[in-house]
Amino acid sequence: MTDLSFVIDPDAVHRRWVHEHTWHLDIVPHLIDALVEATLPRIPVSRGGSRFDKDQITGGGWVDSLAALDQFDVTTDGTVVQKGAVADARELWDWLIGYTSAVAEWIEPERPCPPLPGKVNPDPLTARGEALLIVGWLIDHADPISQVTELDTHRAEMFRLIRHLRGRYGVYDHPRRAKPAICRTCGERAVVIDWVDPGNGSPKPVMGGKCKTCGEVYRQDEGESDA
Repeated sequence: MTDLSFVIDPDAVHRRWVHEHTWHLDIVPHLIDALVEATLPRIPVSRGGSRFDKDQITGGGWVDSLAALDQFDVTTDGTVVQKGAVADARELWDWLIGYTSAVAEWIEPERPCPPLPGKVNPDPLTARGEALLIVGWLIDHADPISQVTELDTHRAEMFRLIRHLRGRYGVYDHPRRAKPAICRTCGERAVVIDWVDPGNGSPKPVMGGKCKTCGEVYRQDEGESDA
């Protein structure tokens, strides 16, 4: 069936573009974190407690050093190339940095583009933080980016890679929480989704809203507070 939503609502196409843009980019920090984490060596914990709570002698114990070799491969001509999570992390990072650099050149950003490291950081927490800054900047500038059709091909390929790696490594984004709504009682934007008493004598709670400031409860059958 032909989609006529753009005829009824001219802004529908743009909103759909922004949603797709945000959905894919929201996954990137979690994906980068998981990919970099997968490249770290697995160091066994000593028997009797954490390996950090006592003096250690380097070289002692068994470490699966062969696991590091799983991250590389050798071609027929003897060239050592990366594979697995190492290669995937670098490929995703290169696509993200290349896209962001191009966006910064094409649009007039409201604020400067964040630093764009040439390589993905080997520390998962740092890599995740860098990705969060970049992704946040891209999401905040979704409106001007949507007007630059010259970047559509690069964007489509990057999003295809994100979906592929998401499925391959089982990484899923953490949905953004809806912003609090305005409470009709105290006027504060503090109404959040919560399980509340149904008000009909049933012991089973129902999904509703509760103001974190004054405690006012909103049930679905009573209507919602203003957005």
